Amino acid sequence: MSNSDGGIVAAIAMTHTPGLGDRLGDPPADQVERLMAGFAEARQVLDAARPDLVVALVNDHFDMYSLENMPTFSVAVADEHWGPTPATEAWLQMKRRRLAGHRGYAMHLYREAVAAGFDITRSGPAELVHNVLLPYRFLRPDCDLPVVPVFTNCFAPPLPSFARCYALGEAIGRIVAARPERVALIASGGISHWPPFAKEDAPADDDLNRRLLEVQRLGPKGRELDPEVRGMILQREVEMARSGRELINIAWDRAVLAALERGDKEHFLRMRYEDIERDGGNGGHEVAMWVMMMGALGARPCRTIVYEPVKEWMGGVGIVSYDRVLTQ
Repeated sequence: MSNSDGGIVAAIAMTHTPGLGDRLGDPPADQVERLMAGFAEARQVLDAARPDLVVALVNDHFDMYSLENMPTFSVAVADEHWGPTPATEAWLQMKRRRLAGHRGYAMHLYREAVAAGFDITRSGPAELVHNVLLPYRFLRPDCDLPVVPVFTNCFAPPLPSFARCYALGEAIGRIVAARPERVALIASGGISHWPPFAKEDAPADDDLNRRLLEVQRLGPKGRELDPEVRGMILQREVEMARSGRELINIAWDRAVLAALERGDKEHFLRMRYEDIERDGGNGGHEVAMWVMMMGALGARPCRTIVYEPVKEWMGGVGIVSYDRVLTQ
């Protein structure tokens, strides 16, 4: 999977649950300690790989795109990106800053993916929030690696199938392997969780849902017009976590991790939208990025560094790494 000293030198997938922002004090201390130990180990893996840049496999949460303009896949082609948004600085515990991009690499990836038969959209500078910034906060706190964000639509059906995400991952793996740069793949999202989200075909039965639908319709402009919505979402998540409802499917999470560990791509290629929605929640679709990473690594086995079902964050939180197969 590499070209001389370059190619994919690290591949890590992790959850980007909002609880990792300003709610580290909510879960039991021993659970947070295990997670922090897992992040420390993953950070060491990334450091040891000495990457030149990061290709981030992520999804957008209506900070870049909208229901009126939602690409299935897109690449942000720019030499600089920005984040977090002013409204999310307190939540993410990070100040807004410029983050280096890599226009030349992003453009090459874009061209080659299109040549391989993927109708990917090209975007400009990315507005990054927890999709990239939580991985950077815990895996690369200096935020000193250029990033090429590759976005997948996970919230505006119809969504790409896991089979299509896997195939794009295969293409990305070939593209990266053909170049001399040392690349770290970082995928974020998932695992099972049911975040507050307004579906287009569902009744807007309360004030938050009505406002969410408008934000989703307008995207960045909607967030600008209604900056309070983000805080309302985070508060709703706290309320949901305290409700006693089952908002984590531990069995589904463990099956996902086990399939990744054994390199069982068929486990994911069999999954359909309805299955994921039922068993992994509306946030479970973010596993698409983990499947894309799996494709880039040719379904080689990975290892789970840590997994914790965090009730207070209403989601399964996990980290996997391919360091053992990449150092063989």
